[in-house]
Amino acid sequence: MEKVVIGIVEKPEEDKENLWKKMKIDDELRYLVIKNGAIAIGILPTDFTLDFNDNDIKDEKELTKEEKEDLYQIVDKCDGIILQGGLVSCKYEIEVAKRAIQKDIPIIGICAGFNNLLRAVGGDVILDDKGTHDFYDINYRHEIKIQKDTILYNILNTEKLNVNSIHQMIANREMVEPFAKISSYSTDNLVESFEIPNKRFAIGLKWHLELMLGEESTELIFERYINECKARKIEMK
Repeated sequence: MEKVVIGIVEKPEEDKENLWKKMKIDDELRYLVIKNGAIAIGILPTDFTLDFNDNDIKDEKELTKEEKEDLYQIVDKCDGIILQGGLVSCKYEIEVAKRAIQKDIPIIGICAGFNNLLRAVGGDVILDDKGTHDFYDINYRHEIKIQKDTILYNILNTEKLNVNSIHQMIANREMVEPFAKISSYSTDNLVESFEIPNKRFAIGLKWHLELMLGEESTELIFERYINECKARKIEMK
């Protein structure tokens, strides 16, 4: 069997000291894909512009029909999709998520990717101006409570997990529950993860599992994700 192809959606990288505009992929995510026996490729925006949304607040831009169709052509060639974290979010990321959901392509949204996956199904997030979950420290961990009868619990088989917390955008139960199934909460009752019902694998995670390399939870989540991508590839033949 050919290896599955995982599309990592690239994000604009703002660097005022650089003459060139750049798109980026976190190399830890590429590594996790390769380590689990898949092929990683980058998904670039198809927008006819060099100017993208410069923060993680909702992007007001709408893609043209041609921009969407070009983007869908790329997504349809992938066996899985990863939405990255970061300080900015753009409309093309939401459109990628919508297409993956429509085609039932396994998808993980990490941090800002959580936001864009939630936006793809009609929800949204808000800015936490108190910075209660923004700890820019690779070693910082806080406890989350995992809900039973969820895919995440089925993968990890535990009700508690310690994760990092490097985000400024947050969502409470009321912002997520109408659109997706919540699979974990922080101790202050903010949503830490969700899954989209009746899909093979569509999960949003607030923590950066790519910064928890080698930890059992990361290994188990990625193993399950890649296995779901493989299963879909076989079924699509």
